[in-house]
Amino acid sequence: MTIWIPDISSGSGPVYRRIAHAIGDAVEKGQLQAGDRLPTHRDLAYHLGVTVGTVTRAYREAERLGLAIGEVGRGTYVSVPMDINTPLLLPGHPVTFDADTKQPETNDIASIPRQQMTNGSATSAVNTTPVNFGTAYVSFTSQREPRHYYPEQIEDGPINFRMNCPLPPRESHINQVLIDIAQSGPIESLITYKTEYGMPHHRQALATMAGRFGLDDNPDRVLPTAGVQHAMTVALMTFIRPGDLVLCEELTYPNLRSLAAMMQFRLRGIAMDEEGILPDVLDNLCRTQSPRVIYLMPTLHNPLCSTMSHERRIAIAEILRKHNLILIEDGIYGFLDTAAPPPLSCFVPERAVYLNGISKSVGGGLRIGFIHAPIQYIAKLASGIRTTCMMTPGIGLELATRLINDGTVERYENWHREEASRRLGIILGSLKGYDVRFHPTNYHIWLALPDHIETSELVMNAANSGVMLTAAQQFAVGVPPRGLRLAFGAERSTERIHHGVNTILRLLQTSEFSDAHVM
Repeated sequence: MTIWIPDISSGSGPVYRRIAHAIGDAVEKGQLQAGDRLPTHRDLAYHLGVTVGTVTRAYREAERLGLAIGEVGRGTYVSVPMDINTPLLLPGHPVTFDADTKQPETNDIASIPRQQMTNGSATSAVNTTPVNFGTAYVSFTSQREPRHYYPEQIEDGPINFRMNCPLPPRESHINQVLIDIAQSGPIESLITYKTEYGMPHHRQALATMAGRFGLDDNPDRVLPTAGVQHAMTVALMTFIRPGDLVLCEELTYPNLRSLAAMMQFRLRGIAMDEEGILPDVLDNLCRTQSPRVIYLMPTLHNPLCSTMSHERRIAIAEILRKHNLILIEDGIYGFLDTAAPPPLSCFVPERAVYLNGISKSVGGGLRIGFIHAPIQYIAKLASGIRTTCMMTPGIGLELATRLINDGTVERYENWHREEASRRLGIILGSLKGYDVRFHPTNYHIWLALPDHIETSELVMNAANSGVMLTAAQQFAVGVPPRGLRLAFGAERSTERIHHGVNTILRLLQTSEFSDAHVM
Protein backbone atom coordinates (compact mmCIF):
# COMPACT_ATOMS: atom_id res chain seq x y z
CA MET A 1 0.00 0.00 0.00
CA THR A 2 1.29 3.45 -0.89
CA ILE A 3 2.23 5.60 2.13
CA TRP A 4 0.49 8.75 0.95
CA ILE A 5 -1.81 11.02 2.92
CA PRO A 6 -3.33 14.05 1.15
CA ASP A 7 -3.23 17.55 2.58
CA ILE A 8 -6.81 18.83 2.47
CA SER A 9 -6.37 21.70 4.94
CA SER A 10 -6.47 24.23 2.14
CA GLY A 11 -9.02 24.53 -0.60
CA SER A 12 -12.78 24.74 -0.58
CA GLY A 13 -15.71 22.55 -1.42
CA PRO A 14 -16.82 19.20 -0.02
CA VAL A 15 -14.14 17.12 1.68
CA TYR A 16 -14.61 14.16 -0.68
CA ARG A 17 -13.87 16.36 -3.69
CA ARG A 18 -10.79 17.84 -2.03
CA ILE A 19 -9.47 14.32 -1.46
CA ALA A 20 -10.14 13.36 -5.09
CA HIS A 21 -8.44 16.52 -6.37
CA ALA A 22 -5.49 15.86 -4.05
CA ILE A 23 -5.04 12.50 -5.78
CA GLY A 24 -4.91 14.31 -9.11
CA ASP A 25 -2.37 16.82 -7.80
CA ALA A 26 -0.21 14.02 -6.42
CA VAL A 27 -0.24 12.24 -9.79
CA GLU A 28 0.68 15.48 -11.57
CA LYS A 29 3.57 16.13 -9.16
CA GLY A 30 4.86 12.57 -9.42
CA GLN A 31 4.05 11.72 -5.81
CA LEU A 32 1.73 8.96 -7.05
CA GLN A 33 2.35 6.76 -10.07
CA ALA A 34 -0.03 4.68 -12.18
CA GLY A 35 -0.50 1.36 -10.39
CA ASP A 36 0.16 2.70 -6.89
CA ARG A 37 -2.30 1.38 -4.34
CA LEU A 38 -4.11 4.08 -2.39
CA PRO A 39 -4.61 3.81 1.39
CA THR A 40 -7.55 1.70 2.51
CA HIS A 41 -10.78 3.53 3.22
CA ARG A 42 -10.42 3.04 6.98
CA ASP A 43 -6.76 4.05 7.12
CA LEU A 44 -7.30 7.26 5.19
CA ALA A 45 -10.43 8.09 7.19
CA TYR A 46 -8.44 7.65 10.42
CA HIS A 47 -5.54 9.85 9.29
CA LEU A 48 -7.82 12.63 7.99
CA GLY A 49 -10.38 12.47 10.79
CA VAL A 50 -13.30 11.91 8.44
CA THR A 51 -15.85 9.12 8.03
CA VAL A 52 -15.21 6.02 5.97
CA GLY A 53 -18.18 7.04 3.82
CA THR A 54 -16.43 10.29 2.93
CA VAL A 55 -13.33 8.42 1.75
CA THR A 56 -15.51 5.98 -0.19
CA ARG A 57 -17.17 8.87 -1.97
CA ALA A 58 -13.78 10.52 -2.60
CA TYR A 59 -12.40 7.40 -4.25
CA ARG A 60 -15.52 7.11 -6.39
CA GLU A 61 -15.09 10.72 -7.43
CA ALA A 62 -11.46 9.92 -8.34
CA GLU A 63 -12.71 6.99 -10.43
CA ARG A 64 -15.25 9.26 -12.11
CA LEU A 65 -12.41 11.62 -13.02
CA GLY A 66 -10.34 8.75 -14.41
CA LEU A 67 -7.69 9.06 -11.68
CA ALA A 68 -8.25 5.73 -9.96
CA ILE A 69 -9.78 2.34 -10.44
CA GLY A 70 -11.20 0.00 -7.81
CA GLU A 71 -10.49 -3.73 -8.02
CA VAL A 72 -12.84 -6.00 -6.11
CA GLY A 73 -11.05 -7.59 -3.17
CA ARG A 74 -7.75 -5.82 -3.88
CA GLY A 75 -8.29 -2.12 -3.23
CA THR A 76 -8.14 1.16 -5.14
CA TYR A 77 -5.24 1.96 -7.46
CA VAL A 78 -4.01 5.01 -9.34
CA SER A 79 -4.84 4.80 -13.04
CA VAL A 80 -3.67 6.76 -16.04
CA PRO A 81 -6.11 9.70 -16.34
CA MET A 82 -8.33 9.41 -19.40
CA ASP A 83 -8.29 12.64 -21.41
CA ILE A 84 -11.32 12.70 -23.66
CA ASN A 85 -9.65 15.28 -25.88
CA THR A 86 -6.73 13.02 -26.76
CA PRO A 87 -6.56 12.09 -30.45
CA LEU A 88 -6.36 8.43 -29.44
CA LEU A 89 -10.05 8.42 -28.53
CA LEU A 90 -12.99 9.38 -30.66
CA PRO A 91 -15.59 11.21 -28.53
CA GLY A 92 -18.89 9.39 -28.39
CA HIS A 93 -21.80 10.41 -30.55
CA PRO A 94 -25.44 10.61 -29.47
CA VAL A 95 -27.14 7.26 -29.93
CA THR A 96 -30.74 7.51 -31.13
CA PHE A 97 -33.27 4.73 -31.34
CA ASP A 98 -36.84 4.12 -32.47
CA ALA A 99 -39.16 5.55 -29.81
CA ASP A 100 -41.64 2.66 -29.91
CA THR A 101 -43.22 2.85 -26.48
CA LYS A 102 -46.08 0.37 -26.71
CA GLN A 103 -46.23 -1.57 -23.46
CA PRO A 104 -46.70 -5.36 -23.34
CA GLU A 105 -50.18 -6.53 -22.46
CA THR A 106 -48.87 -9.95 -21.38
CA ASN A 107 -46.08 -11.25 -19.22
CA ASP A 108 -44.78 -13.29 -22.18
CA ILE A 109 -41.89 -10.92 -22.94
CA ALA A 110 -40.41 -13.40 -25.40
CA SER A 111 -43.30 -12.68 -27.79
CA ILE A 112 -42.53 -8.95 -27.91
CA PRO A 113 -40.08 -7.57 -30.49
CA ARG A 114 -36.99 -5.60 -29.47
CA GLN A 115 -38.13 -2.11 -28.61
CA GLN A 116 -37.50 0.94 -26.50
CA MET A 117 -39.81 2.07 -23.69
CA THR A 118 -40.08 5.84 -23.37
CA ASN A 119 -42.67 8.22 -22.03
CA GLY A 120 -45.93 6.44 -22.64
CA SER A 121 -47.16 7.19 -26.18
CA ALA A 122 -46.28 5.05 -29.19
CA THR A 123 -44.61 6.64 -32.17
CA SER A 124 -42.62 5.41 -35.14
CA ALA A 125 -40.51 8.54 -35.41
CA VAL A 126 -36.84 8.44 -34.57
CA ASN A 127 -35.92 10.43 -31.49
CA THR A 128 -33.27 12.90 -32.66
CA THR A 129 -32.88 14.74 -29.36
CA PRO A 130 -29.15 14.76 -28.54
CA VAL A 131 -28.18 12.63 -25.59
CA ASN A 132 -26.86 14.60 -22.62
CA PHE A 133 -23.59 13.03 -21.61
CA GLY A 134 -22.57 12.50 -18.01
CA THR A 135 -19.40 11.12 -16.52
CA ALA A 136 -19.52 8.26 -14.07
CA TYR A 137 -17.20 5.46 -13.14
CA VAL A 138 -17.99 3.81 -9.85
CA SER A 139 -16.71 0.59 -8.32
CA PHE A 140 -18.14 -1.24 -5.35
CA THR A 141 -17.24 -4.24 -3.25
CA SER A 142 -18.56 -7.55 -4.47
CA GLN A 143 -21.56 -9.43 -3.18
CA ARG A 144 -20.50 -11.58 -0.24
CA GLU A 145 -20.09 -15.26 -0.83
CA PRO A 146 -23.22 -17.33 -0.13
CA ARG A 147 -23.04 -19.70 2.81
CA HIS A 148 -23.57 -22.69 0.56
CA TYR A 149 -24.29 -23.50 -3.07
CA TYR A 150 -27.48 -21.90 -4.43
CA PRO A 151 -29.05 -21.00 -1.06
CA GLU A 152 -32.79 -21.40 -0.88
CA GLN A 153 -33.19 -18.53 1.56
CA ILE A 154 -32.94 -14.88 0.53
CA GLU A 155 -29.39 -13.64 0.95
CA ASP A 156 -28.85 -10.48 2.95
CA GLY A 157 -25.92 -9.08 0.93
CA PRO A 158 -26.09 -6.38 -1.76
CA ILE A 159 -28.39 -7.07 -4.70
CA ASN A 160 -26.11 -7.74 -7.64
CA PHE A 161 -27.37 -5.98 -10.78
CA ARG A 162 -23.77 -5.21 -11.70
CA MET A 163 -22.29 -8.53 -12.82
CA ASN A 164 -23.61 -10.05 -16.04
CA CYS A 165 -23.18 -13.63 -14.82
CA PRO A 166 -26.41 -15.66 -15.23
CA LEU A 167 -26.84 -18.53 -12.80
CA PRO A 168 -27.45 -21.99 -14.32
CA PRO A 169 -30.59 -23.97 -13.55
CA ARG A 170 -30.69 -25.97 -10.33
CA GLU A 171 -30.01 -29.59 -11.15
CA SER A 172 -27.54 -32.35 -10.35
CA HIS A 173 -26.53 -33.29 -13.89
CA ILE A 174 -23.12 -31.59 -13.76
CA ASN A 175 -22.39 -33.39 -10.49
CA GLN A 176 -23.12 -36.70 -12.20
CA VAL A 177 -20.95 -35.86 -15.22
CA LEU A 178 -18.04 -35.08 -12.90
CA ILE A 179 -18.55 -38.43 -11.17
CA ASP A 180 -18.61 -40.16 -14.56
CA ILE A 181 -15.35 -38.46 -15.51
CA ALA A 182 -13.73 -39.64 -12.29
CA GLN A 183 -14.96 -43.21 -12.85
CA SER A 184 -14.30 -43.49 -16.58
CA GLY A 185 -10.55 -44.05 -16.42
CA PRO A 186 -7.24 -42.83 -15.00
CA ILE A 187 -7.56 -39.13 -14.16
CA GLU A 188 -3.86 -38.67 -14.87
CA SER A 189 -4.59 -38.21 -18.57
CA LEU A 190 -6.53 -35.03 -17.74
CA ILE A 191 -4.14 -33.48 -15.23
CA THR A 192 -0.82 -33.89 -17.04
CA TYR A 193 0.61 -31.39 -19.52
CA LYS A 194 -1.01 -31.39 -22.94
CA THR A 195 -0.42 -29.43 -26.10
CA GLU A 196 -1.83 -25.91 -26.29
CA TYR A 197 -3.99 -27.12 -29.19
CA GLY A 198 -6.04 -29.31 -26.88
CA MET A 199 -6.96 -32.96 -27.27
CA PRO A 200 -8.68 -33.90 -30.56
CA HIS A 201 -12.04 -34.81 -29.04
CA HIS A 202 -12.09 -31.52 -27.10
CA ARG A 203 -11.50 -29.51 -30.27
CA GLN A 204 -14.15 -31.53 -32.07
CA ALA A 205 -16.76 -30.72 -29.41
CA LEU A 206 -15.93 -26.99 -29.50
CA ALA A 207 -16.07 -27.05 -33.30
CA THR A 208 -19.51 -28.66 -33.05
CA MET A 209 -20.62 -25.81 -30.80
CA ALA A 210 -19.23 -23.27 -33.29
CA GLY A 211 -21.12 -25.03 -36.06
CA ARG A 212 -24.42 -24.54 -34.23
CA PHE A 213 -23.92 -20.78 -34.60
CA GLY A 214 -23.28 -21.06 -38.35
CA LEU A 215 -19.48 -21.24 -38.41
CA ASP A 216 -17.33 -23.86 -40.14
CA ASP A 217 -17.25 -26.88 -37.82
CA ASN A 218 -13.75 -27.96 -38.87
CA PRO A 219 -11.88 -28.68 -35.59
CA ASP A 220 -8.62 -27.57 -37.22
CA ARG A 221 -10.00 -24.01 -37.03
CA VAL A 222 -10.71 -24.19 -33.27
CA LEU A 223 -8.50 -23.70 -30.21
CA PRO A 224 -9.65 -24.18 -26.58
CA THR A 225 -9.06 -21.28 -24.18
CA ALA A 226 -9.48 -20.57 -20.48
CA GLY A 227 -12.63 -18.54 -21.06
CA VAL A 228 -13.55 -15.81 -23.55
CA GLN A 229 -11.50 -13.12 -21.79
CA HIS A 230 -8.44 -15.31 -22.25
CA ALA A 231 -9.38 -15.84 -25.90
CA MET A 232 -9.70 -12.08 -26.32
CA THR A 233 -6.27 -11.49 -24.78
CA VAL A 234 -4.66 -14.12 -27.00
CA ALA A 235 -6.26 -12.70 -30.15
CA LEU A 236 -5.09 -9.17 -29.38
CA MET A 237 -1.57 -10.39 -28.52
CA THR A 238 -1.42 -12.17 -31.85
CA PHE A 239 -2.40 -9.31 -34.11
CA ILE A 240 -1.35 -6.03 -32.50
CA ARG A 241 1.74 -4.35 -31.13
CA PRO A 242 2.14 -1.37 -28.76
CA GLY A 243 0.94 1.82 -30.41
CA ASP A 244 -1.38 0.07 -32.89
CA LEU A 245 -4.93 1.35 -33.27
CA VAL A 246 -7.83 -0.94 -32.39
CA LEU A 247 -11.38 0.06 -33.28
CA CYS A 248 -14.47 -0.89 -31.28
CA GLU A 249 -18.02 0.24 -30.55
CA GLU A 250 -18.19 3.56 -28.68
CA LEU A 251 -19.55 1.56 -25.74
CA THR A 252 -17.56 -1.65 -25.40
CA TYR A 253 -16.68 -4.51 -23.08
CA PRO A 254 -14.68 -2.96 -20.19
CA ASN A 255 -11.94 -5.58 -20.34
CA LEU A 256 -10.93 -4.21 -23.75
CA ARG A 257 -10.11 -0.90 -22.11
CA SER A 258 -8.07 -2.68 -19.45
CA LEU A 259 -6.15 -4.59 -22.11
CA ALA A 260 -5.49 -1.38 -24.02
CA ALA A 261 -3.85 0.13 -20.95
CA MET A 262 -1.85 -3.02 -20.22
CA MET A 263 -0.76 -3.79 -23.79
CA GLN A 264 -0.34 -0.12 -24.75
CA PHE A 265 -2.47 -0.07 -27.87
CA ARG A 266 -4.78 2.75 -28.82
CA LEU A 267 -8.58 2.52 -28.78
CA ARG A 268 -11.06 4.47 -30.82
CA GLY A 269 -14.81 4.12 -30.55
CA ILE A 270 -17.12 4.04 -33.58
CA ALA A 271 -20.45 5.87 -33.52
CA MET A 272 -23.51 3.63 -33.30
CA ASP A 273 -27.19 3.56 -34.09
CA GLU A 274 -29.84 1.05 -33.01
CA GLU A 275 -28.08 -1.79 -34.94
CA GLY A 276 -24.48 -1.15 -34.01
CA ILE A 277 -21.56 0.67 -35.60
CA LEU A 278 -22.19 2.95 -38.59
CA PRO A 279 -20.59 1.69 -41.83
CA ASP A 280 -19.69 5.16 -43.17
CA VAL A 281 -17.91 6.09 -39.93
CA LEU A 282 -15.99 2.79 -39.98
CA ASP A 283 -14.97 3.32 -43.61
CA ASN A 284 -13.73 6.84 -42.90
CA LEU A 285 -11.68 5.70 -39.89
CA CYS A 286 -10.13 2.91 -41.92
CA ARG A 287 -9.15 5.36 -44.68
CA THR A 288 -7.69 8.00 -42.37
CA GLN A 289 -6.37 6.17 -39.30
CA SER A 290 -5.00 2.80 -40.55
CA PRO A 291 -6.32 0.58 -37.74
CA ARG A 292 -5.02 -3.00 -37.42
CA VAL A 293 -7.91 -4.73 -35.65
CA ILE A 294 -11.57 -4.18 -34.83
CA TYR A 295 -13.31 -5.75 -31.83
CA LEU A 296 -17.10 -6.02 -32.11
CA MET A 297 -20.07 -7.61 -30.38
CA PRO A 298 -22.66 -7.56 -33.20
CA THR A 299 -25.20 -9.86 -31.52
CA LEU A 300 -26.79 -8.66 -28.26
CA HIS A 301 -24.27 -5.92 -27.74
CA ASN A 302 -23.10 -5.33 -24.20
CA PRO A 303 -24.45 -2.97 -22.86
CA LEU A 304 -26.86 -1.61 -25.52
CA CYS A 305 -28.68 -4.90 -26.33
CA SER A 306 -28.52 -4.21 -30.09
CA THR A 307 -28.16 -6.84 -32.82
CA MET A 308 -26.88 -6.04 -36.31
CA SER A 309 -29.19 -6.85 -39.20
CA HIS A 310 -28.13 -9.17 -42.02
CA GLU A 311 -27.74 -6.17 -44.35
CA ARG A 312 -25.59 -4.26 -41.87
CA ARG A 313 -23.30 -7.26 -41.45
CA ILE A 314 -22.80 -7.47 -45.20
CA ALA A 315 -21.91 -3.76 -45.33
CA ILE A 316 -19.46 -4.03 -42.42
CA ALA A 317 -17.84 -7.17 -43.90
CA GLU A 318 -17.22 -5.39 -47.20
CA ILE A 319 -15.44 -2.56 -45.41
CA LEU A 320 -13.30 -4.97 -43.37
CA ARG A 321 -12.28 -6.78 -46.55
CA LYS A 322 -11.65 -3.53 -48.42
CA HIS A 323 -9.25 -2.24 -45.74
CA ASN A 324 -7.67 -5.60 -44.74
CA LEU A 325 -8.90 -5.20 -41.17
CA ILE A 326 -8.79 -8.16 -38.76
CA LEU A 327 -12.12 -8.79 -37.02
CA ILE A 328 -12.27 -10.07 -33.44
CA GLU A 329 -15.92 -10.97 -32.82
CA ASP A 330 -17.23 -11.63 -29.33
CA GLY A 331 -20.18 -13.99 -29.61
CA ILE A 332 -20.71 -14.77 -25.93
CA TYR A 333 -24.33 -13.53 -25.79
CA GLY A 334 -25.33 -14.85 -29.22
CA PHE A 335 -27.17 -17.90 -27.86
CA LEU A 336 -29.76 -15.61 -26.24
CA ASP A 337 -30.95 -14.24 -29.62
CA THR A 338 -32.15 -17.13 -31.78
CA ALA A 339 -33.46 -14.72 -34.44
CA ALA A 340 -30.07 -13.10 -35.01
CA PRO A 341 -28.29 -13.48 -38.37
CA PRO A 342 -25.18 -15.69 -38.52
CA PRO A 343 -22.07 -14.29 -36.84
CA LEU A 344 -20.38 -11.41 -38.62
CA SER A 345 -17.38 -13.74 -38.95
CA CYS A 346 -19.38 -15.82 -41.43
CA PHE A 347 -19.49 -12.82 -43.79
CA VAL A 348 -15.71 -12.34 -43.78
CA PRO A 349 -14.34 -15.79 -42.78
CA GLU A 350 -10.85 -15.27 -44.20
CA ARG A 351 -9.98 -12.55 -41.66
CA ALA A 352 -12.30 -13.15 -38.71
CA VAL A 353 -11.41 -14.44 -35.23
CA TYR A 354 -14.57 -15.53 -33.43
CA LEU A 355 -14.68 -15.93 -29.63
CA ASN A 356 -17.23 -17.85 -27.60
CA GLY A 357 -17.57 -20.10 -24.59
CA ILE A 358 -19.90 -21.47 -21.93
CA SER A 359 -19.46 -18.90 -19.16
CA LYS A 360 -22.94 -17.42 -19.69
CA SER A 361 -24.81 -20.66 -20.37
CA VAL A 362 -23.17 -23.10 -17.93
CA GLY A 363 -21.09 -21.14 -15.44
CA GLY A 364 -18.45 -18.43 -15.37
CA GLY A 365 -16.28 -20.39 -12.96
CA LEU A 366 -15.71 -23.17 -15.46
CA ARG A 367 -13.56 -20.83 -17.63
CA ILE A 368 -13.83 -22.71 -20.90
CA GLY A 369 -14.00 -20.88 -24.20
CA PHE A 370 -12.69 -21.20 -27.73
CA ILE A 371 -11.20 -19.31 -30.63
CA HIS A 372 -12.47 -20.01 -34.15
CA ALA A 373 -10.15 -18.61 -36.81
CA PRO A 374 -8.75 -19.16 -40.33
CA ILE A 375 -6.30 -22.03 -40.40
CA GLN A 376 -3.43 -19.74 -41.36
CA TYR A 377 -3.78 -17.95 -37.99
CA ILE A 378 -4.11 -21.02 -35.79
CA ALA A 379 -0.41 -21.62 -35.10
CA LYS A 380 0.16 -18.00 -34.02
CA LEU A 381 -2.92 -18.06 -31.80
CA ALA A 382 -1.81 -21.35 -30.27
CA SER A 383 1.52 -19.73 -29.44
CA GLY A 384 -0.41 -17.05 -27.55
CA ILE A 385 -2.22 -19.71 -25.53
CA ARG A 386 1.08 -21.39 -24.68
CA THR A 387 2.56 -18.04 -23.63
CA THR A 388 -0.33 -17.01 -21.38
CA CYS A 389 -1.37 -20.26 -19.70
CA MET A 390 0.56 -23.13 -21.34
CA MET A 391 -2.68 -25.00 -22.01
CA THR A 392 -6.38 -24.97 -21.17
CA PRO A 393 -6.97 -27.22 -18.09
CA GLY A 394 -7.95 -30.74 -19.14
CA ILE A 395 -10.60 -31.50 -16.51
CA GLY A 396 -12.56 -28.37 -17.37
CA LEU A 397 -12.27 -29.17 -21.07
CA GLU A 398 -13.45 -32.71 -20.52
CA LEU A 399 -16.46 -31.51 -18.55
CA ALA A 400 -17.32 -28.92 -21.22
CA THR A 401 -16.90 -31.51 -23.96
CA ARG A 402 -19.33 -33.92 -22.33
CA LEU A 403 -21.86 -31.16 -21.67
CA ILE A 404 -21.69 -30.14 -25.31
CA ASN A 405 -21.92 -33.67 -26.64
CA ASP A 406 -24.81 -34.78 -24.43
CA GLY A 407 -26.90 -31.71 -25.29
CA THR A 408 -26.67 -30.06 -21.85
CA VAL A 409 -25.22 -26.81 -23.13
CA GLU A 410 -27.98 -26.43 -25.71
CA ARG A 411 -30.60 -27.35 -23.11
CA TYR A 412 -29.20 -24.75 -20.72
CA GLU A 413 -29.28 -22.14 -23.47
CA ASN A 414 -33.00 -22.79 -23.99
CA TRP A 415 -33.62 -22.52 -20.26
CA HIS A 416 -31.72 -19.22 -20.03
CA ARG A 417 -33.83 -17.64 -22.77
CA GLU A 418 -37.00 -18.55 -20.89
CA GLU A 419 -35.58 -17.43 -17.55
CA ALA A 420 -34.31 -14.12 -18.94
CA SER A 421 -37.76 -13.46 -20.41
CA ARG A 422 -39.42 -14.13 -17.04
CA ARG A 423 -37.04 -11.83 -15.19
CA LEU A 424 -37.34 -9.11 -17.80
CA GLY A 425 -41.07 -8.99 -17.12
CA ILE A 426 -40.30 -8.01 -13.52
CA ILE A 427 -37.83 -5.32 -14.58
CA LEU A 428 -39.99 -3.73 -17.26
CA GLY A 429 -43.08 -3.83 -15.09
CA SER A 430 -41.37 -1.56 -12.57
CA LEU A 431 -39.57 0.76 -15.01
CA LYS A 432 -42.60 1.52 -17.17
CA GLY A 433 -42.30 4.98 -18.68
CA TYR A 434 -38.49 5.15 -18.51
CA ASP A 435 -36.11 5.07 -21.47
CA VAL A 436 -35.13 1.40 -21.58
CA ARG A 437 -33.42 -0.64 -24.30
CA PHE A 438 -33.82 -4.39 -24.06
CA HIS A 439 -34.08 -7.67 -25.90
CA PRO A 440 -36.90 -10.04 -24.91
CA THR A 441 -34.61 -12.96 -23.99
CA ASN A 442 -31.55 -11.11 -22.71
CA TYR A 443 -30.24 -10.78 -19.14
CA HIS A 444 -29.44 -7.06 -19.16
CA ILE A 445 -31.07 -3.78 -20.12
CA TRP A 446 -29.75 -0.31 -20.88
CA LEU A 447 -31.40 2.47 -18.89
CA ALA A 448 -30.97 6.02 -20.21
CA LEU A 449 -31.32 8.54 -17.39
CA PRO A 450 -33.34 11.77 -17.26
CA ASP A 451 -31.34 14.99 -17.53
CA HIS A 452 -31.74 15.89 -13.86
CA ILE A 453 -30.12 12.67 -12.61
CA GLU A 454 -26.35 12.30 -12.61
CA THR A 455 -25.31 8.74 -13.32
CA SER A 456 -22.59 8.59 -10.67
CA GLU A 457 -24.96 9.89 -7.98
CA LEU A 458 -27.63 7.34 -8.88
CA VAL A 459 -25.17 4.44 -8.90
CA MET A 460 -23.64 5.56 -5.61
CA ASN A 461 -26.99 6.02 -3.89
CA ALA A 462 -28.16 2.66 -5.21
CA ALA A 463 -25.06 1.07 -3.68
CA ASN A 464 -25.77 2.75 -0.38
CA SER A 465 -29.29 1.30 -0.63
CA GLY A 466 -27.91 -2.19 -1.23
CA VAL A 467 -28.13 -2.40 -5.05
CA MET A 468 -25.04 -2.64 -7.29
CA LEU A 469 -25.25 -1.13 -10.81
CA THR A 470 -22.80 -0.46 -13.66
CA ALA A 471 -22.47 3.10 -14.95
CA ALA A 472 -21.92 4.02 -18.61
CA GLN A 473 -18.37 5.19 -17.92
CA GLN A 474 -17.17 1.61 -17.53
CA PHE A 475 -18.08 0.89 -21.17
CA ALA A 476 -17.27 4.24 -22.82
CA VAL A 477 -14.44 4.84 -25.26
CA GLY A 478 -14.77 8.61 -25.34
CA VAL A 479 -17.48 10.64 -23.66
CA PRO A 480 -19.96 8.40 -21.80
CA PRO A 481 -23.71 8.83 -22.29
CA ARG A 482 -26.02 9.40 -19.34
CA GLY A 483 -27.10 5.88 -18.59
CA LEU A 484 -26.36 2.56 -16.93
CA ARG A 485 -26.56 -1.18 -17.46
CA LEU A 486 -28.77 -3.28 -15.23
CA ALA A 487 -27.92 -7.00 -15.35
CA PHE A 488 -30.38 -9.30 -13.61
CA GLY A 489 -29.04 -12.82 -14.10
CA ALA A 490 -26.86 -13.10 -11.00
CA GLU A 491 -29.67 -13.10 -8.43
CA ARG A 492 -31.41 -16.37 -7.66
CA SER A 493 -34.32 -14.84 -5.73
CA THR A 494 -37.28 -13.24 -7.51
CA GLU A 495 -38.02 -11.31 -4.34
CA ARG A 496 -34.56 -9.73 -4.42
CA ILE A 497 -35.01 -8.74 -8.07
CA HIS A 498 -38.34 -7.12 -7.18
CA HIS A 499 -36.78 -5.30 -4.26
CA GLY A 500 -33.76 -4.17 -6.26
CA VAL A 501 -35.68 -2.71 -9.19
CA ASN A 502 -38.15 -1.00 -6.84
CA THR A 503 -35.19 0.59 -5.04
CA ILE A 504 -33.94 1.93 -8.38
CA LEU A 505 -37.40 3.23 -9.19
CA ARG A 506 -37.54 5.05 -5.85
CA LEU A 507 -34.18 6.67 -6.53
CA LEU A 508 -35.21 7.66 -10.05
CA GLN A 509 -38.26 9.36 -8.61
CA THR A 510 -36.15 11.31 -6.12
CA SER A 511 -35.47 14.67 -7.74
CA GLU A 512 -32.47 15.57 -5.55
CA PHE A 513 -29.62 13.50 -4.21
CA SER A 514 -27.93 14.72 -1.06
CA ASP A 515 -25.04 13.77 1.18
CA ALA A 516 -27.58 12.44 3.66
CA HIS A 517 -27.80 9.28 1.56
CA VAL A 518 -24.06 8.61 1.81
CA MET A 519 -23.06 6.37 4.72
